[in-house]
Amino acid sequence: MHVEMNGEITGDQPRARWRLLLRIAGASALGTALLLAALGVIVATSGVFDRRAGAWTVPLSPLPGVTIEANVAGLARLATSPVGLRLLDGRARTTRLGHLRFAREHDTLVLRCAPCRLTDPRIATRTVALPAVELRVTRRTGIESNNLLDLRVSTLDVQASAVATLAPTGITLAWTLPTVPVAALYRVLADAVPEARLARIEGQMQAEGTLALPTLRARSDVRIDGFEVGGLTTERLQSGWFTFSCRAADGTARSVMSGDGESGWLDEAALGTLLPAAVLAAEDQRFLQHAGFDPVELTQVLARADGDDAPGTALRGASTVTQQLARTLYTGAERTLARKLRELLYAVEMERTLGKARILQLYLNTVDWGPGLCGARAAARTYFNKRVTQLTPLEAAWLAGVLRGPHAAHERQFRAGRADPARARWVLMQMRELPRAQRERAARQGLAFASPAPPRAGGSANIIAAPSRARRGAAPAPAPALAAQAATL
Repeated sequence: MHVEMNGEITGDQPRARWRLLLRIAGASALGTALLLAALGVIVATSGVFDRRAGAWTVPLSPLPGVTIEANVAGLARLATSPVGLRLLDGRARTTRLGHLRFAREHDTLVLRCAPCRLTDPRIATRTVALPAVELRVTRRTGIESNNLLDLRVSTLDVQASAVATLAPTGITLAWTLPTVPVAALYRVLADAVPEARLARIEGQMQAEGTLALPTLRARSDVRIDGFEVGGLTTERLQSGWFTFSCRAADGTARSVMSGDGESGWLDEAALGTLLPAAVLAAEDQRFLQHAGFDPVELTQVLARADGDDAPGTALRGASTVTQQLARTLYTGAERTLARKLRELLYAVEMERTLGKARILQLYLNTVDWGPGLCGARAAARTYFNKRVTQLTPLEAAWLAGVLRGPHAAHERQFRAGRADPARARWVLMQMRELPRAQRERAARQGLAFASPAPPRAGGSANIIAAPSRARRGAAPAPAPALAAQAATL
């Protein structure tokens, strides 16, 4: 061995340096292994890999080309753990909901979405732009820390809170919406409800309920006070003519002009008393008490949203006669939350501008009673070959009873020549304007249709052609005009 003294490098020093480097590398490898092991324990204990039968999982790609099924509740636990908070802090991601930014504030995960959007056919038929949304999620402490999260969401002037209960099979939210102006709620969805930019909306709303994910089973209790709407010009319907859409025999929507004085229009005397009573018994038994929407019925429908309707209660829905009229004249019949919110605005205003008698007259003259059959005159003539005032109590009850599915009733009962009186008898027994003995006697009578007329080419003869304005005089602006104007804003 060659050794040099006096501070010169010796042959043993490189080996010492290698040993030091090996020790550092070993310690580093051990630390990394321990860190990965700890992270693995955290991930495992959070339940991310829980894929038992019935578990709620989503596909996740932690690495390029690698996809795993991750438990949603487990992901929520992991994201709100100390490690998850640190990993997510400062990160951003663009998703189908919009651009998301994550931040950590002490033990709270803050998620901000801006711009934000909703793409859900249950909300609207198109993607809806939302104002910026902030979600704050905090894990409970103590023995509840693994199963409960506190949530707070805010957008514009609206704030709501919820407690999330985590389980492998799903997440249940118990949510609360404190008292908030109804106008503030409409502003959040103004992109889907253009009337919110035009209308004057007053009133307060408070709500609470539960929502189960991923099944979307829900229960809600909604309270609305002082709800009033103005600025939608529904007072134009107080008299004169208007247009509405009627579904023809070939399935297409035809524009119809009708109103006071038109040959097919029925005034209050020509409508009689039986058919109006039957319609209210079938569709809106609290018509004379509510202000366009029925909070009692709405609460009952929402409360049973997670199960089958009880016998009898399934015969009615949450839409009042006024809301159904708004659907016919303004909003159309798409099955979305946006349409229901638009419909509600028009209904509340119509109650103030038109009154009950005019609303019921408009409804009975425009409601869909089957292919090309819009209004009571066409329905009574087609189904029973009678004037409306000549209908028997059971016939009036049958007409009212099919309003929930008039096209199916036309095809399965009228075209087949076999009337099903069960629903009509139920409606008849709700017509408490008639003495009980008279209702029971009427329920025992038979029910026979008039012979179906052969369909005409191009649709039903009951579609009313728009008259010449020069001949009839200046007609009021068509009822859907405001909705079209609002949609362009």
